[in-house]
Amino acid sequence: MDTQYTETTTWQYHNNYVRNARAIGVLWGVLTICFAIINIVVFVQPQWLGIDTVERYGYFGLYRYCETFASQGTSQCSGRFDQFDSILNGPFKAATFFIGFSALLIFVCICCFLLFFFVKSSVVYFICGWIQVISFVCMFLGCLVYPAGWDHRRVQGVCGTDAGMYASGDCSIQWAYILAIIGIFDILFLMILAFVLATRQAKLLPEHYKGGTLTKSEVYHYDTMEKKPGMAINPVLVVPENADRYSEYSHHSMKSDGRSKRSDVKRSDFAL
Repeated sequence: MDTQYTETTTWQYHNNYVRNARAIGVLWGVLTICFAIINIVVFVQPQWLGIDTVERYGYFGLYRYCETFASQGTSQCSGRFDQFDSILNGPFKAATFFIGFSALLIFVCICCFLLFFFVKSSVVYFICGWIQVISFVCMFLGCLVYPAGWDHRRVQGVCGTDAGMYASGDCSIQWAYILAIIGIFDILFLMILAFVLATRQAKLLPEHYKGGTLTKSEVYHYDTMEKKPGMAINPVLVVPENADRYSEYSHHSMKSDGRSKRSDVKRSDFAL
């Protein structure tokens, strides 16, 4: 049996749905900003691969790397993202481009939050969702391509001769690389949530549902409500067992009529 909803319950369910959708949308926006911070941090930090021992110390990032010279006892860092020639090899350059482009896309996505004031929410969620899809692909490719550059001679000078493509040698993966992998799952969740929010936006109710100052008669339409025809009820007569019986014309039964006639005769005999 289908449940019949009144205007009041419909209005309440609609308000609850909109309130929950807005809360999830705020959570999606906050997590998007958090991912943007993660993306920027992993882009600028050189702690992707490294080693920290008494004999050797050094670490490598996307475009920046630092080495410690035992003879001098000092470390020297090199590499700039705006100078691609200073980046060690092709895989490091590709990873720098992908991660940097992902950070740029997320910044554009955050700027698109201003569109909530001008266009429908579903349109904004679709735009940000596709931007996050591209950002996810770039983040994934950056983390996938980066280990292919571990065969460079400078990496082998710090991590040992066993270092090669997708082989870290004596070095270990550092926290920035791990944070970038976490960011991949973060942006994957965000892009799915963006499309879900885009396809499940509640439609606006008519004006008489949304008025906050409506009276009770206006909510239930007492003044415009049409009278519905009532159901015809047939009367039922219950007759006790020892009671006199009546015909359908409400006359006494034969027995009762006989009694009344005899009493009338007796009265007539003594009449003057």
